[in-house]
Amino acid sequence: MKYLLDASSLLPLVTRRGKQLIVEASREDLVTTDLAIYEACNSLWKLAKLLKSISLEDAADVATALKDLTMSGVIQPINFAKLDFSHALKRAYKERLTFYDASYITTAESTGAILVTEDEKLRKAASKFVKTITYSDLESTLAQR
Repeated sequence: MKYLLDASSLLPLVTRRGKQLIVEASREDLVTTDLAIYEACNSLWKLAKLLKSISLEDAADVATALKDLTMSGVIQPINFAKLDFSHALKRAYKERLTFYDASYITTAESTGAILVTEDEKLRKAASKFVKTITYSDLESTLAQR
């Protein structure tokens, strides 16, 4: 099964599953957009700088792990060049979503992936077009295999 991870699911997957993710990913097809990688790292910055809930060193370690997981193909990054910008923009307009969120839906559609997100508004809009699950759903699936 192919799972498209948005930023809200990508970060907890990397931080909670750690090295176990490498084993689990060999049994599942985990993909993300290059946008999600930037969004996840921006969340790490917010956690360290604004919320002060993690140290800068821990944030940097997670960012490095995220890069390593995508560079090694454990989580396969999908480049923005493969996104139908016109379709995503029209979807954003019609569904009253940000372009970012519409890009996740469009990418899930084009790759045949299940969209994994913690964003309730995105999940509700996306469910009209693709199958969606939460991070908790994915975590349960990974733990069972």
